[in-house]
Amino acid sequence: MLPSGWIFYQSKHCGLSQHISCEMSPWDLKFDSRFEYSNIYVSAPALRQSACIIVASEKSAAFHFGLTNDKQIQGQRVYSAQVSQGYLILIFNQIHCPKIDEVKHYFHDMVLPFILQQGQTEELNDRTKTIVKLTALGFTTKEIANALFLSSRGVDYHLDIAKKTLGASNRSALVFLAMQQGWLA
Repeated sequence: MLPSGWIFYQSKHCGLSQHISCEMSPWDLKFDSRFEYSNIYVSAPALRQSACIIVASEKSAAFHFGLTNDKQIQGQRVYSAQVSQGYLILIFNQIHCPKIDEVKHYFHDMVLPFILQQGQTEELNDRTKTIVKLTALGFTTKEIANALFLSSRGVDYHLDIAKKTLGASNRSALVFLAMQQGWLA
C-alpha cells in the first residue's frame, strides 16, 4: 500500500544523492533538540501547512496528527522514520503498518527522486540574484529599479523568476528560500 502523502525534513548536515544508503530507525514524532533542517519537502501543496505547523509548534508531530504518545511509530494514518538524511513522515488513508523495507523502497523510489528534482533548479543569472539580495536587505522595488537602471516591472520580473525557481509564494518566502540556497552569502 502506498502512502497518500509525505513530508520530509532534510538535515542541514547531510547531502542527498540517488545512491545514498538509507539507514532508518523508528521515530517518536519529536524532533531531536539538535536537529537543524535545511529544507522541507512535501508531496502535495496541501501538506505545506502541516509541515509548517509541525516545525513551528513546540508540540510533537504526533499531537498535530492526533496520535497518542503510545502509538509512537505508526498511528492511525502516519508512519514516521528517522533517516540519516532527516525525518520522514508518511501519511496513509487507512491504518497501515508498513515494514521498514517498504519505507526504504518508497523513500528511494518516490521521495528521493522528487527531492533531487527539486534541487536541480536552473541557475539564475547574476542580475536576478542581485535583485533578490537587495530585496532581502529591505530595498523597495523602485529603489532597486533606480539603482540597476531597470523599470519597476523589470525588477518584479526578476523576482517572479526567482520565486518560480525556488517555489516561493511571496517575497518573505523568497528571501527565506534564497537564504537556504546560499544566495545571500
